[in-house]
Amino acid sequence: MSRMERRATMADIASAAGVSRTTVSFVLNDRPDSRIPQATRARVLRAAKELDYRPQGTARLAHPRSSSALGVVTDILTGPQASSIIRGMQDAALREGMPLLLIPTTGRAEDDRRAVASLLEHRVGAVLQARASGAQVTLPAEVRDIPTILINCQSSDSGRPSVRPDEERIARLEADALLTGEHRDIGVIEVSGADVGARPRRDGYRASFTRAGIDWDGVATAVGYGTIQGGYRAAGQLLDANPWTTALLCGNNRMAIGAYDAVRERGLRVRDDVAIIGIDDEDLAPVQLRPGLTCVALPFEEMGRVGVERLAAMLRGESVPARTLLPGRLVRRASI
Repeated sequence: MSRMERRATMADIASAAGVSRTTVSFVLNDRPDSRIPQATRARVLRAAKELDYRPQGTARLAHPRSSSALGVVTDILTGPQASSIIRGMQDAALREGMPLLLIPTTGRAEDDRRAVASLLEHRVGAVLQARASGAQVTLPAEVRDIPTILINCQSSDSGRPSVRPDEERIARLEADALLTGEHRDIGVIEVSGADVGARPRRDGYRASFTRAGIDWDGVATAVGYGTIQGGYRAAGQLLDANPWTTALLCGNNRMAIGAYDAVRERGLRVRDDVAIIGIDDEDLAPVQLRPGLTCVALPFEEMGRVGVERLAAMLRGESVPARTLLPGRLVRRASI
């Protein structure tokens, strides 16, 4: 479709002027808090005039009279992950002097659009999209010209900056905790091959096992689909097929809980006979289990904090990394 057959967008202006869409938004909305050089402003305005840019509905909502509030669209308003991510957001937002407006969503595309529409009605200045499971998301068209940061998720079609766990590094940290303990017969229970973090985690496992002199292609693996029951079934499958297994590496703590049951059901002892390690440390399970579960804590609170800091930087007209990957932290208890 030629440009004459549709209205020019901020993306068209950004391309013509050689700047970001956020810079175009600030210039056209005359944001007083942005720090954009006069020469850049002139270049953007000239491109807008040449392209005959006329604001559409979304652009009008991003008027300079819009509030300094940051809108949050998320499917994790309940649960321990939510409290950590939101706590991180709140701490950073308070320091930046920007209130947060949270709108829940199920994660379905239509619900995301409704949530974004609600935020735009409140004239938020920018949007954070946060997800519980590191999912691949499709951003509604309504946020096309609004500064947006993705937290614990990513989008293949938006080019928006994201803040996520460093899945490969987290996997190496988890595997190394077992390999440095001289375990060699390790079974691996993965969440799901379709999970966004599955490939980088597998790359991390492969790197650690290879460094320890173990051929990854010979490692016994099973899929637990992220659930307690799935972890129980996967652990049982691995233990029955490989009775010499001395450790189980689990992709999350729910599957590790199921692995505890599978180990004990076979008359074995957690740690003494089969070491178990998981990922996540946001609920009471790791402490309540006996023996306590060793795991890699995910950076939920830090993701919330860094996401707001990145968005505040964008609103000041600063450039931010396209992708920010945050490391996890090993929490040692008595299961390995």
